[in-house]
Formats: sequence, structure tokens, C-alpha cells
Amino acid sequence: MKQFISILSLIFIISIGCSSPRGTWKSPDYAKENFRNVLVYAKTTDEVAQRQLEDATVKQLKSKGISAIPAYSNITARDIESEENFREAADKLQVDALLVYTFGQIESEYKQNPSINAHLGIPINLGIFRGYLGTNVPLSGGSRKVETVNGRAGLYTRASTIQWSQELKGNLKYGSDQIASEFATKTVKNMIADDLF
Repeated sequence: MKQFISILSLIFIISIGCSSPRGTWKSPDYAKENFRNVLVYAKTTDEVAQRQLEDATVKQLKSKGISAIPAYSNITARDIESEENFREAADKLQVDALLVYTFGQIESEYKQNPSINAHLGIPINLGIFRGYLGTNVPLSGGSRKVETVNGRAGLYTRASTIQWSQELKGNLKYGSDQIASEFATKTVKNMIADDLF
């Protein structure tokens, strides 16, 4: 029993040391190095969203002095057919690290907003009857569809498997370009804060 408690204590200490208040995880074995190029790959079937996220992340990394390239314009379908092909392409592109975005299903739900109505009408006067003919017109409120994107960003190096990761969650309310910018900004900010470069 004492041995079991010691193992649990060790796991707890390691998990505290490897996580951060930003919701990121960094391998305790990670050794900081200067990467020649970071390849940014957004794994999605939506080509436009892929380009938006890869371009936004490359721009953020370059603004921090980190050399980065997007996958959509540098990697072909042949390059990802096998590990050997990918390593060959990475060598040609001088890629030492791979930042991968992966996504789950987009979650959709309808939320009810408080309604605000206005009464529009025409005053009428018919003998003893005085009143308004009109109706209530909704100005705002009612149901609205909320689409949430859940994803993850992970940094891989040539030396080993995943070295860093973070959860991502965002709302598609303002479109894929806006969420791409938010995800890129958050990811690069947290990578810098976790001293990956």
C-alpha cells in the first residue's frame, strides 16, 4: 500500500511539473534547440481553413524570429504516403520541427437569447372604436446557432515524438479566418511562454 501511495505521489509531482496554468503540456525531456524550419500543418479537410490557420501561425512565428513554413504549399500527397517520403521532404525543406493542429467534430447547439419586440401599428378611428392595427415585430433575440471548434496543437521534433501540446476551443461566430487568427496567436504565445524556442 505504501508503495502504491508513493507511485501516486510521484505521478502527481510529475504532472504538476509538466503542466501549466495556460493548459499546455511540455515533455520533461524537452531540450530547447534552434530549429532551421518549423513546418505548420493544420489537419483538416477544409482547404480554406487549413490555409488560414497555417498562414496565420507562420506569420506569428516569423514575427517572433522563428523560421516557419506552411504545409499546404510545401508538402504533397506523395510526401505523406510514408514516413520515408516525409523524412525526405523534411530534409529538402530543412524542417526540424512539426507543429500539427488536429480537430474533432464541430459541435453545434442552439442557444436562446432574450427576445426584444416592438409593436408596430396604425392608429384607427372607426366610430366608437379606437385602437391600433398592427403586430409585434421581433427586433432581436430568439434562437441562434453556436458552432464550437475543439482542437489541439502539438509540437513534434525529429528527435522524438510529441514534445508539447495544448487544447484549443473556439467559436465560429465570426468565421474561420477569425478563429484561425485566435488559435495561431494563442499557440505561438504559449509556445514562447513555455520556452520552446
